Amino acid sequence: MIRAMIGTLAVLAGFAVVERSVDARTGPAGSCTPVDVHSLLPPGDMLALRSGPTLLSPAIGALRGDAALILSGGQSGWAHVAVADAPQLDGWVPADQLWVDVVPGRALYSLPGPMGSQLAMSEGDAESFRVLGCHGTWLRVINARTGGVWIDKTRS
Repeated sequence: MIRAMIGTLAVLAGFAVVERSVDARTGPAGSCTPVDVHSLLPPGDMLALRSGPTLLSPAIGALRGDAALILSGGQSGWAHVAVADAPQLDGWVPADQLWVDVVPGRALYSLPGPMGSQLAMSEGDAESFRVLGCHGTWLRVINARTGGVWIDKTRS
């Protein structure tokens, strides 16, 4: 009986670790390796770059709709980014306002790391995905064809 209870607690603790490790929204700035992304707004529209990951944080700049950015972390649905051509200008934007193109033949996974299984391969010339967040070398993305998947940025 005691062994069963200890075993159950160990399994539940393991699930808690896995659950925490795959949540793309909980990592602080610097929680993932930098990756190039773009803002999702139509050209000409502007997106506020904020000092913190909330709407109440002061705006420290504005990004064009076609801005090239470098994603380095995320928190609660917000992405920590730097402007590609001015890396000293960094701050927070809503993560769902970012997208990334993925080359054809890129593996798409169910989870990051060794617990994930390959679900599909990217298709077409370049497939566009909305960014949901990142964790280490993994990028959490979504599109209409595949739904939510993970991409290992270290593999081609």
